[in-house]
Amino acid sequence: MERLIFDSNGKIAGLDGQIVKPNTKFKQQSNYKKTSLSEYDGSENEDQDEFAEVLKKSQDLEFLKEEPIGFQNIYEHAFWSLHSEKEFLKPLKFSNEKTQEDVVKEIVNLIKNNNKIIFLHGTCGTGKSAIALNIGRILGKTSVVVPVKNLQKQYEEDYMGKKYLIKKNGEKMKIAMITGRQNHDSIINPGQSCADPSLPENIKISEKNLEQIEEYYKANPNINNKDMPDLKDLRRISIAPSNPYWSPILPSDFELNVLKDAQKKKYLGCDGREYTFYHRKEGCSYYDQYLAYMKADVIIYNAAKYLTELSMGRKPMTDVEIIDEADDFLDSLFQQQEINLTRLHNSIKVLAPDSQKAVEIKNKLIELIDLEEKNKRILGVDEKKVFHVSETKVKEILELFLKSSEFQSEVTIDELSYANKALEAAESFEDSLSEVYLTFRKFEDNLLVKLVSTNLSAKIEDLLSKSKSIVFMSGTLHSETVLKNIFGITNFKVVEAETINFGNVEIIRTGKEKDCKYSNFSAGKHTREEYLKALDFCIQKAKKPTLIHVNAFQDLPNDLEKQSFMLNNLMSADFLYNLQIQDKTGRNISLFKQKLSDCLFTTKCSRGVDFPGDMCNSIIFTKYPNPNISDTFWKILQQTHPNYFWEFYKDKARREFIQRIYRAVRSKDDQVYILSPDSRVLDSVKEFQVNGNSLYQ
Repeated sequence: MERLIFDSNGKIAGLDGQIVKPNTKFKQQSNYKKTSLSEYDGSENEDQDEFAEVLKKSQDLEFLKEEPIGFQNIYEHAFWSLHSEKEFLKPLKFSNEKTQEDVVKEIVNLIKNNNKIIFLHGTCGTGKSAIALNIGRILGKTSVVVPVKNLQKQYEEDYMGKKYLIKKNGEKMKIAMITGRQNHDSIINPGQSCADPSLPENIKISEKNLEQIEEYYKANPNINNKDMPDLKDLRRISIAPSNPYWSPILPSDFELNVLKDAQKKKYLGCDGREYTFYHRKEGCSYYDQYLAYMKADVIIYNAAKYLTELSMGRKPMTDVEIIDEADDFLDSLFQQQEINLTRLHNSIKVLAPDSQKAVEIKNKLIELIDLEEKNKRILGVDEKKVFHVSETKVKEILELFLKSSEFQSEVTIDELSYANKALEAAESFEDSLSEVYLTFRKFEDNLLVKLVSTNLSAKIEDLLSKSKSIVFMSGTLHSETVLKNIFGITNFKVVEAETINFGNVEIIRTGKEKDCKYSNFSAGKHTREEYLKALDFCIQKAKKPTLIHVNAFQDLPNDLEKQSFMLNNLMSADFLYNLQIQDKTGRNISLFKQKLSDCLFTTKCSRGVDFPGDMCNSIIFTKYPNPNISDTFWKILQQTHPNYFWEFYKDKARREFIQRIYRAVRSKDDQVYILSPDSRVLDSVKEFQVNGNSLYQ
């Protein structure tokens, strides 16, 4: 395990002897200064870290290294390769007598026989990541998608060090990670990440930064006339090249001839268009990582980055897409995006496009946002009211973003511009705009709009049109009915790997359990005090260490309730909210794993974090993990898919429930106790026990 170094305030200061520098961008500009649950404005990416673990440099990009491999017998196992140093690792054998190699062969043969969609069902112990890489090894260039950065890092640690795969030509398989700016050293400002807001490609074009902007303009090697234009006419391309490492990617039909020092590296994007990577000076890992689009055999994305690259079309065309935690990925395709219209207005205002058409679009967008904000100032904002997109100016705004390739390129080239968020939304909803609904809300002086579409057929078709073949892997697949009727996926094959869940799950009853469905509380059958005291008693009775899955912050007491009801074992909702916001590096999870804390309250450990063995002896569910039915998405889904709504709702809850148990049941020797104040949780565990500890039915 990597050794974490903490400073005197308990914050992470280093990793395996390397000092970690604070990322000042997120200290100064983060929205996470908020002190209560209701204060977040929704305008920033919640995944951004205040502290990068260790900033990457170009020498850390393993796929760029040429490593000679000694003679290997690559013919003994035609469908399997996995080595640890010089040792060959044999494929695992499952309870159904299949091996990992058999599963790879079965999937490869199905794809070669023109089956485009494959579902791999494999529980803990399947070794799905090694199966994924071996499928790619046979079929060719591969995209692998994982739900969270933790799993992306796990691939990096498992298969880019001592372990490796050998291709059919005897070469070591090249695996690359695509990660965000905040993970990479900026080089021109050592110790600061590539997300540093003072860098020329990131700096906000405004009066307060005028002096720095003038320096960047004069330092641009591609400009002969050093008299800088007015700020309102200044384009990002006029200052970004002063960073010699800055290397944009754009469609090839939009030529950036001003970048005379760039090597133009072309590749085919997933949308069928040719793209050009304007690679300038080598040495910055953030930009150099995109060489993987041309050079790597396997590219590992987190789901958010993958969907962004996919919607933009610039993800390279690959021979197979392999989606880990596929049920979570498919759920995420139900589009929900929130755009801060006030911030978008300000972002568009500073754009300085060249072409007349792009200028006209810019001006029209500003006009439409002004009209929408004026309308809401006059009529007020009812946050519960659902509008069809055509009833607002938002439909025109999204359509305008897609009207001009010149305008799109102007937005794309300024990578950190908030306008990219709107462009991504426009591209995501392009084929289903007639079925988009929205709600508005105000935060301080900002107007925010939440966009929702429950039409998946267009989204699935878009994914299929940009893919040659797709392998969906999960231990908790959707039911066949949901796949066919909600997602519209009718032509697919299912391959079984390990289907038995090892380990033992036991119930501990406190005698205070109640059916915690909403109607029982609203009817006065149960009180909140009873619920909170039952939850408090669960923690008291649980065998430590204990993982507490908090289904919603409202499941925890406020400060007054904690004091009034003497809930000594619980933390308040606001306390947990702020604790998680401040913990950018997973320190609390690390402390729990190292047994330096005996309770972990969390809303974030449903997937991607494992607590095997005696790291976790008990799991407490605050409530059965039903989705929030009052959320805009579920309201609209019930309107648009009334016949299948409840089946999908229950299917989603079942899968989340199973995944949360999986966190502590990772092998045949694992045992975990389940407690909850909600009797529905224990009833579900009992049903699971009756089915012979088979979590997937």
